[in-house]
Amino acid sequence: MAEAIRAKLKAKEYDGITSPSQFAHALEADARAVVDDGHLRVTFSPSPMPQMMMRRGRPSAEMIAQMLRQNAAIPEIKILSGNIGYMPVNGMLPAQAAKDAIAAAFAFLHNTDALILDLRGNPGGSGYAEVYMSYLSEGAPYVTGSAHWRAGNRVQEFKTEDMGAASYGSKKPVYVLTSHWTFSAAEGLAYEIQAFKRGVIVGETTGGGANPSTGAGALNLGHGFWANVPEGYVVNAVTGTNWEGVGVKPDVPVPADQALAKAWSLAAGRLKTTATNPQTRAALDAITLAKLDNAPSLTVAEITGKYGIGGGHIFVMGPISIPMTVLEKGGQLYEQGLSGETALLRSGGDRYSLAGVPYGLSLTFFKKDEKVELLQSNAMGSMVLEKQ
Repeated sequence: MAEAIRAKLKAKEYDGITSPSQFAHALEADARAVVDDGHLRVTFSPSPMPQMMMRRGRPSAEMIAQMLRQNAAIPEIKILSGNIGYMPVNGMLPAQAAKDAIAAAFAFLHNTDALILDLRGNPGGSGYAEVYMSYLSEGAPYVTGSAHWRAGNRVQEFKTEDMGAASYGSKKPVYVLTSHWTFSAAEGLAYEIQAFKRGVIVGETTGGGANPSTGAGALNLGHGFWANVPEGYVVNAVTGTNWEGVGVKPDVPVPADQALAKAWSLAAGRLKTTATNPQTRAALDAITLAKLDNAPSLTVAEITGKYGIGGGHIFVMGPISIPMTVLEKGGQLYEQGLSGETALLRSGGDRYSLAGVPYGLSLTFFKKDEKVELLQSNAMGSMVLEKQ
């Protein structure tokens, strides 16, 4: 790479460049023409780089404090209908900064029946997959892989940790969402889950960057120019290789914006096969049949009407009652209940919530045997209603 850049410099091929940013782009392109590595980057910053980006090696106390405020890059946690946990992870932080937030997330989702890990917006970072793999395993620690560093020909081995009762377990279904933006250490997590057959990858092929650097910072080239240069490569204990240049290929390929709905449906379908409670099985079946995202599949006319469970029984589930009536006014759907009319707000596909009703209540309409039915879910559980 150095020889290629020096040859272009000698040939005065950079003389016509007038912008520092263009020069940084040219240096990166010429280096990657020799070694096409996604972690190899050259940038220009007219102002000093943030202190966190300048330090290399072990994170300082200041850096750890800043990372702690990021809550392990986990912005929210949900329990979806069907008792399926949902955890988006938007970055990979060092274990010392992330472990407490990850522990809290898994504690919250501990009693869910399946888990969806969303890595679609995760560009990676300085953390490794072992914290997550530890919660998705049980029993004695095992080696998941190793990093081979150029400096000193050093080999760093990665192992899981026995989480005991805090473990999510090794058998509950796990689905991992990916996109072409999923990169680096985030790919490492998806790759390990796939290699160890611990979960199903749903979405798009990832970015394909497996060669890390030893620190979180960039190398100072002087005059405002910075470079990130990979200094090692990783080897998975199962495959004997990694995802460099090829990415992690999904087990279930779908566009990234459809991955959550697909994984949600797949999880419900798998749980349905072992569910013994008829009401639980009916709710899981409804999720597999429903349109969960993007445009609705049912028309307003198909949805409007009275829904009940037969026999004329009346139940009250929080802010709505059973039976319930859905009506339409001016193209807007309303639920007509004991407290009057409440607007239905579409959450995606044929899923709705009620305006002004606390988070957690959902109404999911679907067709079964050409008949429209309704899955009504709240904190107390789920119930399938038939259109009467």
